[in-house]
Amino acid sequence: MSRYLSRVILVLFSCHCVQSWATDCLYPDISLGTQSAVDSFQVAYGNGGICDRVAGTLNVSGEDITNLDGLADLVSIGGRLEILDNNLLTNIIGLENLTSVGTSLLIRRNAALTNIDGLASLANTGELLAITYNAVLADIDGLAELSSVGVALDIGNNPMLNNIDGLRKITGIADTLRIRHNDSLDNVDGLMNLTSVGGYFHLYENVSLSNIDGLANLSSIGEELEIRSNASLESFDALGKLTSVGTDLLIIGNDSITNINGLANLAHVGMDLIIGANDALANINGMANLGGVGKDVSISGNGALTSIDGMLGFKSIAGDMRVTANQSLTNIDGLAGLVSVAGDLRISENPALSDIDGLVNLGNVGDYLWIYDNDSLTNINGLTNLTHTGSLMIHFNDVLTHIDGLSKLTGLSGDLGSGALSIIANDSLTNIDGLANLAGAVNTLGITDNKALANVDGLMKLTRTRNLDIEGNALLTDIDGLVNLAGEVAVLRIHDNDILANIDGLANLSSVETDLEIIGNTSLANVDGLSSFARVNQFLKVQMNGSLAQCNGLLRLLDEWDDAAPGPGPGESGVPDVGMTVHMEGNLSGCNSIDEVLEDVNTSRINAGLNDAWFNPDTDGQGFFISVFPDIGAASLAWFTYDTELPPLDAQANLGDAGHRWLTAVGPIVENQVLMDIEMTSGGLFDTPTDIQRTDPPGSDGTIVLTFTSCNSGTIEYDIPSINRQGSVAIQRVAGDNIALCEVLGAD
Repeated sequence: MSRYLSRVILVLFSCHCVQSWATDCLYPDISLGTQSAVDSFQVAYGNGGICDRVAGTLNVSGEDITNLDGLADLVSIGGRLEILDNNLLTNIIGLENLTSVGTSLLIRRNAALTNIDGLASLANTGELLAITYNAVLADIDGLAELSSVGVALDIGNNPMLNNIDGLRKITGIADTLRIRHNDSLDNVDGLMNLTSVGGYFHLYENVSLSNIDGLANLSSIGEELEIRSNASLESFDALGKLTSVGTDLLIIGNDSITNINGLANLAHVGMDLIIGANDALANINGMANLGGVGKDVSISGNGALTSIDGMLGFKSIAGDMRVTANQSLTNIDGLAGLVSVAGDLRISENPALSDIDGLVNLGNVGDYLWIYDNDSLTNINGLTNLTHTGSLMIHFNDVLTHIDGLSKLTGLSGDLGSGALSIIANDSLTNIDGLANLAGAVNTLGITDNKALANVDGLMKLTRTRNLDIEGNALLTDIDGLVNLAGEVAVLRIHDNDILANIDGLANLSSVETDLEIIGNTSLANVDGLSSFARVNQFLKVQMNGSLAQCNGLLRLLDEWDDAAPGPGPGESGVPDVGMTVHMEGNLSGCNSIDEVLEDVNTSRINAGLNDAWFNPDTDGQGFFISVFPDIGAASLAWFTYDTELPPLDAQANLGDAGHRWLTAVGPIVENQVLMDIEMTSGGLFDTPTDIQRTDPPGSDGTIVLTFTSCNSGTIEYDIPSINRQGSVAIQRVAGDNIALCEVLGAD
């Protein structure tokens, strides 16, 4: 008996000793790059025995590695397990004792790997499980014991993978689940026990996937659900338990889907809803239980979609709303409950859409309202309750004849910093009277390429704009509807309006911050509507207007006498009120150059508005008093100056400086000059009657030619023989109070 007991004790001791040698591998991070390194794993890293745990990362990546048998004793990996780029590896049987991976398990780009049965004991991974780019991997049955993936699961680009049944024990994913680019995968039955995804669920570009029945128990997704480009997928019916998507729901490019009825219980989408490019999708009635979304909605590019009735519960959109490029969509009655859109609303490129009556309850659009390229749209009466939008863009609606549905629209964004009104290329549009109640300011106003538009009378209540473009409206005869626009614009373009006869509607505008362009208006006879413009900061272009012969409307810009204040120029054309170049050509005679415009202008503009104190800033303490006497055709000048040399230091004067001098001159007005004789007087005393000696004969003390180039500038050319001095002094007013009077008198 004692002998038997001794043997048992010896065996137990021996077992205990062997077990005590099993420990962590020698290094926390290990890389195996050859088959030899795999085979000698325990010799190299066993730490004197058999190691069963790698504390950090184990990387297996080598061109000649065919098996992992040398890793058979491993039970756990504390960090990452990477099986990468092993082109000869057909299986991973050597990992059959591995039960856990602390962070990530990556199986990537193993060209010959057919299965992962060697992971049959794996129960959990701490963070990421990624099985990607394995060219001949047919199944992942080796994960049958896997019950927990800590953060994310990625199954992608495995072209021969036909099922994911090995995931049957997975009930939840903490963050991301991605199943993508698996060309042979025809079902996701392996996810039959999945109830939730905490973050993102992406199911895309699995071309053979015909059903998603394996998602029958999925009830919530914490962030985004994307089902995209699964060409064979025919039904969403398995999603009947799904009630919530935390952020975005994207259903895109699933060519065989005819309906989304499987989403009938979906009650919450936290951010964006995007349903796009699903060629066979006929309706979205499955959205009926969804009363709205957190931000944007886009229904776009669904070729067979005839209605959007599934959106009847939507009352407001917190972001943008787009219904675009749905080839068969005939109505948008499903939006009948919609009252407001906080961002953009775009109804565009729906060729079968004949009306937008479904917007009948819409009152406000916060940013841009686009009605764009709807070939069959004849009216926009559905906007009858719209009172405000940030900007309005009506473009390329070929059979739209009127916009009377906008009759309640009273304002855009309301300041010059934002808000645009753009009516472009609506071939059948004859009037824009529907905008008759639109008042106030818009940043950009563009009326362009509307072939049947005869007038812009609907814009009578607009008072300000920054950018004005009236271009290519073949039947537009006048722009009188702009008559209440006032102040400065940044850009003004009137181009290619074939029968536009006048631009009188611009009469209350005053200046242009950059360019003013009147180009290619073949019937335009005059530019009188520009007569109030005081300056153009950059280019003035009046070109190719074949009937234009009367350009008096440009006089205030081109004639220097109308320069009420220093202009932005003179630019290259020498015009003070035009900052850069004046381009005038291709018009009738009288409008092809500055000289032609000014040819018949009276240059004798000297008038009583020039009566003032004048000076040259370079000669401090000196100046001129000028008086004009229009009734007698003469003017006088008093010049307050100094002697040609400083007086001696001991020179005395009872009053003022010994060097003070004044000259007086008088003479007749001859066109735009005054030809004066200088008169010097002597013999007088301060505030005392005395006999004064005057120049004799008159003119012998010299002459002055006084020339005015504008109401605020001139020159004094003097010739004083007694001191042998000749010269020229540029003068300007000391104060500008009388400039406006001068301009008025000069224009009479």
